[in-house]
Amino acid sequence: IMSNAAPEPKENMGKPELRIDGRLKVTGEARYGSDFPVANPAYAFLVTSAIARGRIEAMELSEAKAVPGVLEIFYHANSSELKQIEYRSGGGGPTSSIQDFGPEIKYGGQIIALVAADTFEAAREAAQKVHVTYQAEQPSATFDSSGVSEEDISEKKDVPQAGDAEAAYREAEVKLDAEYETPTQHHNPIELFTTTCAWRDDELTIY
Repeated sequence: IMSNAAPEPKENMGKPELRIDGRLKVTGEARYGSDFPVANPAYAFLVTSAIARGRIEAMELSEAKAVPGVLEIFYHANSSELKQIEYRSGGGGPTSSIQDFGPEIKYGGQIIALVAADTFEAAREAAQKVHVTYQAEQPSATFDSSGVSEEDISEKKDVPQAGDAEAAYREAEVKLDAEYETPTQHHNPIELFTTTCAWRDDELTIY
């Protein structure tokens, strides 16, 4: 007899949650962030860093703000009231933060500004007209890059200990030596990558 119940999670796993939207998704009835109509929305488009490490020296916004329909451009100089959200593994907090616009650049593609406009096309056009001057530094892109440091986590609490990987590799009958890369974008089946937010009085609804 097969059980439909999820297996008990291990110590390094989160607890299984009931997918209450599962049936809607597989039957095509689910509504996603782009499917909820709201009155008179503003549209946002992101500006991302062209360097992987360094600092923003200046941002020229006049050409971007001149695009018809632009409402505001948020960046490090006018977003100090954004509260920091702590990342916690296993849930809660951002995985890539929109709250840190800079001016310090910590990774390639870091969000450094957000353009809000009356239409998506205006927001996109203005974002492409944000001109940024950087003070670039040498990034650490690989394990053997200069400036990369190692940290011994073997004695840290709650870190699974699986044995001696180096010894196992030395003694293995077959050895594979290969390099793998992870793309900056990943596959998201079905859903459009969109978030819709709507204020009603003092309540914010996020789709």
